[in-house]
Amino acid sequence: MNKTYHRLKSRLKHTEICIENFLDVEKHRIISKKARKALNKDKPFLGLIFIILYLPTRIIGFIYDTFWWNRYRKWCKEVELIKKELESYE
Repeated sequence: MNKTYHRLKSRLKHTEICIENFLDVEKHRIISKKARKALNKDKPFLGLIFIILYLPTRIIGFIYDTFWWNRYRKWCKEVELIKKELESYE
C-alpha cells in the first residue's frame, strides 16, 4: 500500500484513542458535577452563596464544555470520513 493509506490508518487509530480518552474524562467530569450538586443539597444556603460566587466560572465552564463537545463531534466525524477514505483504498 502507499504512504497515504498508512498515514490515514495511523490517524484513524490516533483519533479513536482521542475519543476513548474523551469519554473517560467525561465520566469523571460527570461524577464531579454530581458530587457538587449533592454537596449543595446538604447545605442549601451555603450552596447558593457558592453558586453566586462561582457564577462567572460556571459561565466560562459552560463555554468550555461547548468547545469540548464540539471537539468530540469533530473527532467522530473524522473517524467516519477516514473509514470511508480507507474503504476506497481497499
